[in-house]
Order: sequence, then C-alpha cells, then structure tokens
Amino acid sequence: MRRFNTWLIAIIAIGGIFYLSSIPGLRVLPVLRQLNVILRGFDSYFVSFAQFLSRHIPVDMGELGPFRTVSDDFYVYARENPAIIEFILRKIAHVVVFFFLTIIIYYLINQYTKKHYTSVIWAFVITFSFAALDEYRQSFVDGRVSSIIDVFINLIGILLAIFLITFAIFITKKKPKI
Repeated sequence: MRRFNTWLIAIIAIGGIFYLSSIPGLRVLPVLRQLNVILRGFDSYFVSFAQFLSRHIPVDMGELGPFRTVSDDFYVYARENPAIIEFILRKIAHVVVFFFLTIIIYYLINQYTKKHYTSVIWAFVITFSFAALDEYRQSFVDGRVSSIIDVFINLIGILLAIFLITFAIFITKKKPKI
C-alpha cells in the first residue's frame, strides 16, 4: 500500500507540473487573487496569530531601519513594475515544486532499492531530466518559452532537496557501538 500511495503522489505531482506548464501564458497573480479571496475567510486567525507573535518576540524597531529602507525601495519599484512580482513568484514556484518533487522521487526509489545514496543519485538524475524535458516541452506551448535559466532555477530546488535528504541520512545513520 505504501508503494501505491507513493506512486500516486508522484504521478499527481508530475501531472500537476505537466498540466501547469501546458497552460498558454499562465500567470501567477490571477491565481493568487483567487487564493486571497479564500484566505480572507481565515484573516481573523492570521491577525490574532500575528498579534500573539508581536507580544512574545522582543524586537527593537530601530534595528530594522536598513531592512525598512530596502523594502520601501522595493515596494516603490514593484508598484511601477508589477511584472517583477510575477517573475519572483514564478521563480520561487520553480524552486519549491522541484524541491518537493525530488523528495517524492527519492522516497519512491528508496522503497525499491533501500540504498539511500543510490536513491539520492537516481532522484537527482530523474528529477533533473524531468526539469529539462519539461522546459523543452514548453517550447511547443503557445505563450510559453523554453529557458535554460528555468532549468537551473529548478536545479536549485533539486539541490536543496538533495542536501536536505543527504543531511537527514547523515544524522540518522546508526553509529557503531564502542
């Protein structure tokens, strides 16, 4: 049953990526607007959580001056150039999606091999190959472009997952008794 569930999750993740990259001219901001409508129902919970945090985290607001200057400059730039928000969100989505896909593929392969480092290598190869092939396939979709830069951005998510998996293997490795 575990293998079936893992296969199901992997197929849904890959199918979701395939579906989203097949949408001509996909934009993130309209999707986020719809999510915002849904999240407004939870707004009171977010506000009370933020108030709870602000009461329990001691921060000298004077220390945040340089961050406030940078964020104010970014907000001014973003208001004049809203496409930058779309660009940043799309690139973050690439990293996050391929991070989780790598973990899913690792877990799936590890159920068959039971050799962690072999599973890590295969997860890297399969996920990176999928990232490259998906970008190539996008060159055939109207309103989409294939970009080697997106493959490298996907690689960031893949490598973050590989580092996390490798770190988890390292810290959970059984040490011999002395």
